[in-house]
Amino acid sequence: MKTSISFIALVGLLYCFTTATTSAEEDQENASQDNVFGSDPQDPSNMLNHIKQRRAQVDSLFSVSPLKGLHDTTDTAKNNIYKATSIKVGLTFNHLFQGLTDVLPGRDNWGTTTDADFVASWEILNQGKPTQGQVYFHLEGRWNYGTTGPQTLGFSNLGSQIGTGNAFEEYIPVALIRNLYWEQGSSEAGWAYRIGKITTDSILGTSKHITPVTTFLPNAGTGFFVDGFPDSGFGAVGALYFNDRFKVIGLISDANANRYDWGDLGVGDFYTALELAAKIFPGTGTADFSKLSIWHTDGTENGAPINANTGKEGWGYSVKHEQELSDDGRAIGILRWGQSFNESALYKYQAGANFLLYDPLGKPSGIQDDLVGLGLNWVEPTVAGSHDEYNVEVFYRFPLFPGVDTTLSYQSVFHPALAPSIDHSSVFSLRLRSVF
Repeated sequence: MKTSISFIALVGLLYCFTTATTSAEEDQENASQDNVFGSDPQDPSNMLNHIKQRRAQVDSLFSVSPLKGLHDTTDTAKNNIYKATSIKVGLTFNHLFQGLTDVLPGRDNWGTTTDADFVASWEILNQGKPTQGQVYFHLEGRWNYGTTGPQTLGFSNLGSQIGTGNAFEEYIPVALIRNLYWEQGSSEAGWAYRIGKITTDSILGTSKHITPVTTFLPNAGTGFFVDGFPDSGFGAVGALYFNDRFKVIGLISDANANRYDWGDLGVGDFYTALELAAKIFPGTGTADFSKLSIWHTDGTENGAPINANTGKEGWGYSVKHEQELSDDGRAIGILRWGQSFNESALYKYQAGANFLLYDPLGKPSGIQDDLVGLGLNWVEPTVAGSHDEYNVEVFYRFPLFPGVDTTLSYQSVFHPALAPSIDHSSVFSLRLRSVF
């Protein structure tokens, strides 16, 4: 018999729904709408805030941007749209060039992909209050340029299970609706819920310091693919925010979800999870929450793998600890560990360590929001015939122009899990990002 719904996850979720109309201070005006669920910059509820923050930063290597006219025009248009309709819109472009020194015989060793995201939110209920309710819409497009995308370079051409370029591979068709959901609540209200087409791996185990569009690149270096995540699809998530140091999240979603369609809820296969999040040694607030996630999946109807789910029923857990390593909050350390059971996730075991130093040149350098990062990753894959794999990455991200970020990244891949003939491959990457 399938244990299709985790009791503890369901209780947490239902409790959030039933307290949604009684826990908030309805008269608090102009409260910020922090995303209670997580701070992943790729999550639609965070993307608009991230775009606004990035557009306000003007210090860069070159003081004048060739995109200044376009940026100014879109800023004015967005402000006018919001004043007239209460709809916020934003657009991001992320482009990655990547080359590998060693790949399997006869395979491409370089490629390039663009990832574009259009996101919109329509504030409908209790506008400007902690109990604000809104609809989020997220359209994502990805395309290659007649070459192999970096994600395929790592997985297929190198035989890696850690990957070398998460999220950088074309869609066919080129664009799709990745997220479409209703969200209400905030950290100020003490509760929040989200229901609709959601992306589970942008919610659970996430960090604002770990994302393929602004920091690290490998799949295992940017996500917990030991957690058996389904793809983007119908689901619901609720959160209780007890104080600024502790929150609880419960989630349930369609295990047969597929970002290309609307999944199949009628089958009755579900992915459920409970996440505990805490700031154990809070400092300036730069470090994100430390998290413990416990999950269960019913598997998929036909047993076929999708996203981090292998198609089999099983469960697992993951742990992430974040800590500020300097008094000014510029240095961040992150440790991650996860384990899955019954071969239900892409990895049996996953471990990672990350170090980030913001403004490494110091504030007087004239460059704002540059970043140095170091990531260490290890996985034991689930797939038969594979072996342990290691990956080391170092990158430097800096604003080339106002509104345009450039990242130089180097990865060293040791013993790709599915390529016994390759001992090592170097991966060189150039990433460009601009927001509008």
